[in-house]
Amino acid sequence: MEQLAMAENAPSSRGRLKLWGIILVAATPLIAAMVMYFGRIGIPSGSTNHGDLIIPPLDAVEIGVNLPDERLEEITQADGKRQWLMLTIAGDVCSERCAQALYLSRQVNIALGREADRVGRALLADAGDASLQQALNDYPRLLPAPFSSGDMEGLRAKLNEHNIQLQPYDMLLMDPLGNIMMHYSEKHDGKAILEDLKRLLKVSKIG
Repeated sequence: MEQLAMAENAPSSRGRLKLWGIILVAATPLIAAMVMYFGRIGIPSGSTNHGDLIIPPLDAVEIGVNLPDERLEEITQADGKRQWLMLTIAGDVCSERCAQALYLSRQVNIALGREADRVGRALLADAGDASLQQALNDYPRLLPAPFSSGDMEGLRAKLNEHNIQLQPYDMLLMDPLGNIMMHYSEKHDGKAILEDLKRLLKVSKIG
């Protein structure tokens, strides 16, 4: 009787082993993909971001990024969603490097074509210098965002925790929810920023 029971259980055990084998084979690619994505292992360089990813992202308000209330409608799309924002960080004056950064952000914005309205631009600066005011006059769609030297030092300290060295006239990318999640320095050209933006806009459901 015992031998009969063992004989009946053997096929059942083999069936379960086969089932688990099938499940493991089917799940292996998914598991491998998750490890690659979240661990950023083995991902081809052509498919990753060019900018410095900030993880976890920084809350814009907490680090002193405040846009003027009277111009918030300018970064709101027709469907009510907020725009992505390219934030250029100025020093005390808008030097030649500042002018180059602002020109670059505008050209990237234009190059987005029909997606250009989904992205806005802002200048983070302590607008006490005439050159900064002139920069805002030169770019009417550029939003001013008061940003003091103290704010700058606080932001630099936070980015240092992410191993990112912040310099004046670097650019930050803020998502429509107010999360600063990407950093670009002088080493990143317009093509690199444009490619990142196109990829983000393609998959974004928030703006």
